[in-house]
Amino acid sequence: MLLDEVKATLAIENLILSPEQEKLLKDYADGVISFEELKSLIFKLLKENRAA
Repeated sequence: MLLDEVKATLAIENLILSPEQEKLLKDYADGVISFEELKSLIFKLLKENRAA
């Protein structure tokens, strides 16, 4: 599954998905959201994390 491959790739770099990011990736893999929506939402989460 796409999610497992992405998580494994990130783990190589010691990066872990937040629960929100994991849900977004699952929604994308399931066809619930488009790639553009995924990208937009991930950028929004990143901005929020940097501001905190």
